[in-house]
Amino acid sequence: MGIIFAIVHLAALLVVLPVQAAESAIGAASPQQQRVTLKWLGTAGWEIQIAQTKILIDPFLTRKQAVAAEEWKTDKAAVLNVISGADYIFAGHSHVDHIGDIPFIAKRFGAKVIGSRTTVNLCLSAGVDKAQLTTISGGEKLDFKDFSVQVIESQHSVVTRGGQKRQPRSAEITKPLTGPILGKHFVEGGSYLYYFTFGKLRLLDQSSGNFIEENLRGLEPDVAILAENSNYDWDEAIKILRPKTVIVHHYDDWHVPFSGGMTAAARRRAQRLEQQVKSVDRNIKVIIPEFLRTITLE
Repeated sequence: MGIIFAIVHLAALLVVLPVQAAESAIGAASPQQQRVTLKWLGTAGWEIQIAQTKILIDPFLTRKQAVAAEEWKTDKAAVLNVISGADYIFAGHSHVDHIGDIPFIAKRFGAKVIGSRTTVNLCLSAGVDKAQLTTISGGEKLDFKDFSVQVIESQHSVVTRGGQKRQPRSAEITKPLTGPILGKHFVEGGSYLYYFTFGKLRLLDQSSGNFIEENLRGLEPDVAILAENSNYDWDEAIKILRPKTVIVHHYDDWHVPFSGGMTAAARRRAQRLEQQVKSVDRNIKVIIPEFLRTITLE
C-alpha cells in the first residue's frame, strides 16, 4: 500500500492552510484505500481521522503536572481549543499525561473509551457513563466500522535511579473512587500498544518507550509511532517490527504549554531516536512531527 505523507499547518480556528511540504510516496495509492490523517496533540496524543470517524489516542492538552494531594482539574479551554469531537479514545496507560483529559473529552462528546481497568475506574470516578467504557487487558481484537484494533500487552519505560535502570512496578486503581481524582491516582495501570488496521494500512501506536519484544513478532506495521526513551535499546525492536515509516512522539516537555514552544533539548531527544532507527535501517522514513500539524496517509 502506498503511503503519502503531507505535513499541513493548522490555522487558529483549525482551518487547513496549503501544504508546506509533502513526503515522497512509497508505491502507488489504491483508489479503494480511504485517507487517514494523523494530528499530533503533543506528548503521546494523536487525533486520527478516517472517513467520518475521529479517533483520539492519549489526548492531553492541559499540559501541566498533577500534584499528588490535589484534585485534578482539566483545562477545558485548552482542550476545546484543539478537540472538536471524538468517537473513540484509546489510552495507552493511566499516567496523567495520557489520560488526565480523557474523562472530560468522553463526557463532552460521548466518545467510547478503551483502556485498562485503572483508566476505566478513573473515568467512572469522573462521571463517564459505564456504557462508554471498554476494559482491556491485552490480546483483544476490536472491530469497528472503519477500522480494527489489536491490543498488545506492553510495559512502561524503564527509569534510571542512582545510575541504574529499573522497570517500575505497575500499580492499579481496582475500583471507582469515592472522592475526587487526585494527582496520586494517576498510576500506570498497565501499558498497552494499539495495532490499528485501516484497510490495508497497518499502524502501531506505542505510548511509552518500552516493549515486550516477544509481543512484537509478526506485526511489521507500515507506520510505527514510537516514544523516545534513551534508556531503551531500540535495535532489536526495529529489526523485529521492520516498519516502513517511524513517527517519533512523546519527546516534548509534556508539562509545558504549547505557547512555550519546542525546546532544543526536546528536539535533540527526537533526533536521537531518529539516529537509532537509521542506524538499523537507513531506508526507514523517520518523521519528527510538530505540535498540531497533520500527517496524511494514503
